[in-house]
Amino acid sequence: MEGGLAHALGLRRGHLRGRGVDHSSPGSSFTVGSQLVREIFGGEPPAYLGYSFVGSSGSAKMSGSAGGAPTPTNALEILEAPLLRWLYARRRPNQSITVSFDQEINRLYDEWDALGRKIETGQAEPGELAVRARSVGAATQMLPATERVLPFRTLASVADITTGDEEQTLRILRDLTVEEPLDSLDQARPRLDRAQAWINGYVPAEERTQVRGEPDLERLERLTSGERESIKLLLDGLDEHWSLPGLTTLVYGVPKLQAGLPLDTPPTPELKAAQRALFSLLYTLLVGRETGPRLPTLLLALGAERIRALLSVA
Repeated sequence: MEGGLAHALGLRRGHLRGRGVDHSSPGSSFTVGSQLVREIFGGEPPAYLGYSFVGSSGSAKMSGSAGGAPTPTNALEILEAPLLRWLYARRRPNQSITVSFDQEINRLYDEWDALGRKIETGQAEPGELAVRARSVGAATQMLPATERVLPFRTLASVADITTGDEEQTLRILRDLTVEEPLDSLDQARPRLDRAQAWINGYVPAEERTQVRGEPDLERLERLTSGERESIKLLLDGLDEHWSLPGLTTLVYGVPKLQAGLPLDTPPTPELKAAQRALFSLLYTLLVGRETGPRLPTLLLALGAERIRALLSVA
């Protein structure tokens, strides 16, 4: 009916009308309305512009009629406003859009940050520059932006581990930005707040990080000689490598040191297998399961004293 009504209100050939794919399928409002325009009003319906669905993670589209659908307000709890605008601006109308509320959100932020780096280094294409410009500002003002951009996945890991404790969060973020430490948490906002909201509202409880309160004495007693050696190498190197890049080098380098190889040795399939085994062991001893937040970030968040308390072998 909308097509005929539009014509009755003065829309003639050359006007454009956008409809979602469900409203322009056979028997839908647009196709029926187009028939009414031609057969009853003797005119031509508006030109057709189809656009696809906006979906959320785990569902085909956001549907208010179905109930329980996330809203733009929900999306803005976890996505910075420019990033949400970018999800729309970068797509053609007939391309579907997915607003992620699950782990895929990390990839979205990574892509957004990568675009920012391309622009800073002058490597962005004209189309990318135009889309970014439409995303970061409205007609009359620029949208809020985070002063110090840190990876969303890192902020989420910190928010998860600290459970929102601002003093601990600032300590960790200063360790993460040791060359130019943050003065306050406000420099990491609003992204930090989005990461905290995502952890609290959208990450299942079983996926949250629960650091052990006491050492797992039973597992520590069952360590093999190789496992004991790897933990000793890790603990001995903490002070020297106490930064995010340093801890990354250390945790990936322990299996290399055990094999008598330099830390800068390229990974081989055997080294990668040894690294995975070490990571699984450390996660088990620190958080009680075989996976967790990025290991160097976890170690930095825990602090050297707590790491030693949980990993020291009697």
